[in-house]
Amino acid sequence: MRLTEETERLRLTLRQGAENAAKRQRACPGRFISAADKPLAVHEARDCGVEAFMEGGWPGAERMQVCFVPEGEEPLFTAVWLRIDWDRRFDQVSHRDLLGSLLGLGIDRSYTGDLILQVKNAWLFALPELARRLPEEWLEAGRVPIRVSLCEEKPEITPPRGSLCRETVASLRLDAVLAAGMRLSRARTAELIRAGRVSVNHQMEERPDVLLNAGDLLSIRGAGRVRLTEIGGRTRKDRVSIEMERFLHKDN
Repeated sequence: MRLTEETERLRLTLRQGAENAAKRQRACPGRFISAADKPLAVHEARDCGVEAFMEGGWPGAERMQVCFVPEGEEPLFTAVWLRIDWDRRFDQVSHRDLLGSLLGLGIDRSYTGDLILQVKNAWLFALPELARRLPEEWLEAGRVPIRVSLCEEKPEITPPRGSLCRETVASLRLDAVLAAGMRLSRARTAELIRAGRVSVNHQMEERPDVLLNAGDLLSIRGAGRVRLTEIGGRTRKDRVSIEMERFLHKDN
């Protein structure tokens, strides 16, 4: 696997956590990683003779806290849920508003898991050392006043839904489907794939010509994601009819 400078820094951090678990012979909870980085955590864990476990707080998690565990020990996860509220009678807050204001505080993204926008409020999974600070520091999003509170119980989360769309593509190649789903040119999509910014089912994929199947989840880091929900027949122009669920501008 080709490692970028950012990935190499992450690898070293994961390596340190795995080595600590092996040396201390106890579970060592760490920070958050993306689902795409899970293979890297598993590799470093195996190399140090321990196991890597991940927990994102809910079944659809895209970011998860990693915990390195020696044989015979149980994983330990420390992350907690925060609830974000605002006055919905007068103001609307988007996912982009929330995430932008959070990162604007200088927050290290590795301290936070998924940020999930719901109809009436939003939820944030975060490490406790950050969660203790946010109720006093995170006071607005997009100029809208917000209230942040620590949850005593695990919240009930409704999985976000994207917009359904139908397209036709020349083939089921990754670059063709992703270009249609993200409304990009195939040339631009191929560039992003070769640059290591595209994942298929949370695994980085650098081959534009890899063929896709129904149910595959495609994502471009920082831009959004699409799920290939259905593959239909061929049109009169010999193109493939597909259905996708599109999530644009989603960065959890």
